Formats: sequence, structure tokens, C-alpha cells
Amino acid sequence: MRAVTFDGTIPKYLTSRATGALSRKLLTGPGRCTNLMNVTVPVLPGEDWVRINTRLGGICGSDINLVQLHVSPSASPFSSFPFVFGHENVGVIAEVGRSVHDFLPGERVVVNPLLSCVPRGIEPPCGSCASGKPSRCENFTGGQLAPGMLLGTTRDLGGSWGEYYVAHESQLSQVPDSVSDRAAVLLEPFATALSAVLATIPAAGETVLVIGGGTIGLLTVAALHALTPEAEVTALVRHGFQAEHAERLGAGHLVVTKASRDYFQELATLSGGRLLRPILGKRIQIGGFDSTFVCVGSDGAIDDALRFTNAGGRVVLLGNVAALPKVDWTPLWMKEITLRGSLCYNIHAHGGARQHSFALGMELLAGGLAGSLETLVTHLFPLDRYEEALALAWSKSATPSVKIAFQNERAST
Repeated sequence: MRAVTFDGTIPKYLTSRATGALSRKLLTGPGRCTNLMNVTVPVLPGEDWVRINTRLGGICGSDINLVQLHVSPSASPFSSFPFVFGHENVGVIAEVGRSVHDFLPGERVVVNPLLSCVPRGIEPPCGSCASGKPSRCENFTGGQLAPGMLLGTTRDLGGSWGEYYVAHESQLSQVPDSVSDRAAVLLEPFATALSAVLATIPAAGETVLVIGGGTIGLLTVAALHALTPEAEVTALVRHGFQAEHAERLGAGHLVVTKASRDYFQELATLSGGRLLRPILGKRIQIGGFDSTFVCVGSDGAIDDALRFTNAGGRVVLLGNVAALPKVDWTPLWMKEITLRGSLCYNIHAHGGARQHSFALGMELLAGGLAGSLETLVTHLFPLDRYEEALALAWSKSATPSVKIAFQNERAST
């Protein structure tokens, strides 16, 4: 089958870094870490697994960071090479193992790509998995599978940037007929946003800042609107088209950095704070937002978040960033801010019960959010145009884009 693969072995890594320093166009292709290749269709690891024919495979910001080799080497033990990219997914079951009884060939599904204890066949599960926090699993390198935190990071299972991938039955969510492929491929990032909001849910009337107008930022706005509609949400985005999406998804206030003469002052006014100018450097703010969700993988976004958050407030980091050389950490201790990271999806208390953010996300899509979210999938590409798709994904200035996905032209219907 055809698939976009990543091989992080040292020779290709060094070659890709050297050529990529000259041009991003030279990061991909033969001899590079990222390349379109013919690979073997993945086999079922056991009788409780299924093979899925890809329909759509989304391009995530973490994928772009990996293609550009911006991911910290410290993450390399949690993957195995070569692997097929793609953890955002929707597809049709092509084959089921003999022990699978709740799913049938021909059913449309989304896979929770997290490869924690259950799909790895580890019994008893680690303490994190047993407590409903599989994103903190201690066994991403163990069990019956090669190392990998997610589908699309291990050599054993394929990924949604290929024609087929395999998944454990525990990872499957059936897609209702009311949810389109474009909405379904957003379930994984939507569950990520829901999990972050549920873990640090603002109270009614609190002020919230969402930094970033990409997929995760916009889905965080949607999650906040769905879960805590009485919170006052401000979206800080770069482009006007991102502001239009954010407003449609529930943001009450919008600040567009490319159109603003002074976005610091705009945010201070919206949050009821006041700005002070130090001897050197950026202004600092007294007062600010009660909670800030950082959905951009940059040190500048985190530096701004610490400045714009109120004393005693909370900053939640969703954007994947490896190094933070330009962050001034003074506001963290001076304002006694709580800073927490958020990875993937977990089980949370919600509505008087405990529910996985993946299940909640599908429930919200089926209940009416699907139509609102599917418009975020702005571009579809066949696999053989992967370099064009990646170029568009890492540069939004020329063509307005949010979620870009690969479409398998030979998918089951």
C-alpha cells in the first residue's frame, strides 16, 4: 500500500536536517526522514484487533513539528521506526479478528489512537490506566507492540496517512450516520480539547483566553462553549479567517494580532487589567484572565499567556513545544500561576458521571456540533500530493486553511 512514512534513523535524520536547513521543500522525499513509499499492509497483532481502510487522515500540528524535525529527541524512545504517519483518522472496517464481536466489516469507525496498557495487552494495567488516565500510561514502550504512544508513531500498526491501519477493538468508536467524515476526523483533536477543558474547567462567569486559531485552538473554543457556556471566552488569533471560525464556535471576544495595533492593550481592556512597562522587554499586566489555554507550540505564546493571566490563575499548555528559550518565567512565581500540561484524552467527571473525552466528543458531534465543526476541514489531498499538503499546513498566509487531511481515493464506501 502507499503511505507517508517517517524514518528517524541517524543517517536520514542528519541528511534531513542538513537539507532542510536550506529549504523546507528538502525535508521530504527519497533519502529523507519523511517520504511517500510502498509499504506492507499491517497485519492484525491478535484476534481482538481489526484492520481499517482509511477514508480521511488528518494532519496534526505535532506531525508538522516532526516533519520539520522540531520535536525533542527526548521523545524518540516513545516511537519505533519506520512508521506510517497519522493518528487523526476515520475509516471503514475491512477485517475483524475472530474475537471481535461488537464491530463488523463495513462499519465506519474512528480509532482512539492512544497505545496504552489495554491495546498493548498488559495485565494488570499500570496505575494511571487503572485510574482512568491512560495518557499518563507507564507502558508506551512495552507489551505486545513496538514502542509508540499513538497510532502513527509505531512501526507495527500503520497510520491514517496510509491506505490501511490496524487497531484494538477497545480503541474503536462507531460513527453515526449523522456525523460526516469531515466531522469524524476531528474527533481525536476535539477529544484532546475536551480533556484539557474538563481537567481545568472554568466556573460560570470566569474569563478565559484561548491563544491560537489553529485546529486545537478553535476546538478548545468549541469545547468551552459546549461545557461551560457561561464563561467569557476571548480568542487570540493571527488571521481574520480564524477569528470568523472562533466567533462561530462560541468566542465572545476576538483579538487578531495581524490586524491589531496593540493586542496587549486590547487584552488588558477585555480582562480588566492594566499594563506596566519594565525597564526592558515586553509590558507586564496587573490583573488578567482567570484561565488561559495555550494552543500554539511556541515560546512566545507561553510568554504571553503568563503575562495575560491573573494572579492565582491557571495556564493550560496544549501546544507541543520542546524548548522555551524566550520565556520570562517571572509572572509564574510573581502571580502564583498554576501551569499544567495536557496530553491527549482521559476519563473525567462530567454531568454527575465519569466519561471518556472521546465518548463525550462523539456524543456532542452526534448531538449537533458536527455541522459546526466539519467546516474546519478546509482542504483534502490525495496521498501522492503529500508535499503540497504539508506545505499548505505549515504556511497559512497564502491560503486560509485550518484542518488539512489526506483522502484515500480507494477507500471503502
